[in-house]
Amino acid sequence: MKIYRRFIQELNNFIYAFKAYASRIKPKVEYNVPFVCQFAHSDHSELSLKKKLDPKDDKYWFETGAISPERYAEWAFTMCGMASAAMALSHFKNKDIKPVVLAEDALSHNVYHEEEDGTLSSMKYREFAEWIGKYNLKATVLSRLNVRGIQFALTNEKLVMISVNPDIREYETASQTQKGGHLVIVTGYNKDERTIIINNPSGFVSNNTQIGHTISLKVFNKYYAGRGIILDSK
Repeated sequence: MKIYRRFIQELNNFIYAFKAYASRIKPKVEYNVPFVCQFAHSDHSELSLKKKLDPKDDKYWFETGAISPERYAEWAFTMCGMASAAMALSHFKNKDIKPVVLAEDALSHNVYHEEEDGTLSSMKYREFAEWIGKYNLKATVLSRLNVRGIQFALTNEKLVMISVNPDIREYETASQTQKGGHLVIVTGYNKDERTIIINNPSGFVSNNTQIGHTISLKVFNKYYAGRGIILDSK
């Protein structure tokens, strides 16, 4: 079964890449995607990641849809995918669904699992693609997705959730050799200027890496893991 799934995935990668190279790409695209932070408050992304604010002590915890500050704290550092999904739902469906509400629902559909030590796993792509369909979004998982493929998706009015090294926020929390580990939404690009634009659910307000963060392709490729999920309205 694993070999079959791998074969199908590689086939999907190839078909998508062929379509991207054979199609016209717009010179630039930028969508105004409503921002959703994975932390309780936009300013608290930086405070939490710099260990100046413990999430369980965040007075805005309830704004994430969590049932308690303790449950919010359990999700805070791992729900970048749910904040990204919330942005896509707001963009495509005009729905305001809190990230922890999405996370708890995703957990019940095996998009996450609880580890033996009580921590929550990272998001599972295939399960995510199946689960998000209940919200009338179509998700296409690509384990090999280059910049041209990202541009092709945005040209066709789709969004792309991509895997990146967390340090793309211009603050080091991970090894420079780490591939992936964090999910963001690509909201635009400019071919002539060779830039990519992202909404980063754990970006910092202080250095403008949160909303509409414009990155040169040279810097982007340093952090990009080369895989993602194409999101579109059903």
